[in-house]
Amino acid sequence: MSVVQWPENIQGKRQLARYRHHGRLAQSWTQRSVAVLLTGVALALGGCASYDDWYEESLPKSKLIAGDAQSLNYTPHYIHSFNVKGPNGVGGGGSNIIPAYPDGRPSSGGVRCCISFPRQWQPELRVTVRWLMDKVQDGKTPGYWYKAENVQIPEYDGSQTGGAWAIFLPGDRVKLMIADGNANGRNSVDRKHSSDDPDLFQGVRDDEWNLKYRRGGLQ
Repeated sequence: MSVVQWPENIQGKRQLARYRHHGRLAQSWTQRSVAVLLTGVALALGGCASYDDWYEESLPKSKLIAGDAQSLNYTPHYIHSFNVKGPNGVGGGGSNIIPAYPDGRPSSGGVRCCISFPRQWQPELRVTVRWLMDKVQDGKTPGYWYKAENVQIPEYDGSQTGGAWAIFLPGDRVKLMIADGNANGRNSVDRKHSSDDPDLFQGVRDDEWNLKYRRGGLQ
């Protein structure tokens, strides 16, 4: 498990350089590479993603880009993994995340490839975010899958992105954002994400996935 220590102080120039670096990586994908990636994502998600007619017409797969899947955990619980599922190839997943630090700083999950998302922000886009969380952490009690549906991604600048980030807050809430160089307070990794963030969505236990998980159908 690769865990990145939350930085104490990050200079603005380093932050913007990092965003631009990730943006160049994300935008360097050829259409062929993106097609291969999206095929893999569809297989990983069981090929069950659906999409509305408007989305099929407005967002062909050539308009998607792929960015690193990363995460922040502000909760006192261990998160085994998370999954993002949206229409028309949007989606992916991320790695495990240790609980937040005792002083309140969030832990950060290791970088994992990838989450695909629209090159241009789509205000109508809604996705489902699922995460497997262990709240007891006694080595015996199994964790549970949680899900937040109809999650909207805050507006972002697709010309320079730092990948997709899932941010988990206490109370089973989650925010999904695309980090960009604007640092406008909504898409900055280096700000403190609080419980009154307007982009948070409430999660609930996912009975369907928990049943499959206990039957060995999900890992």
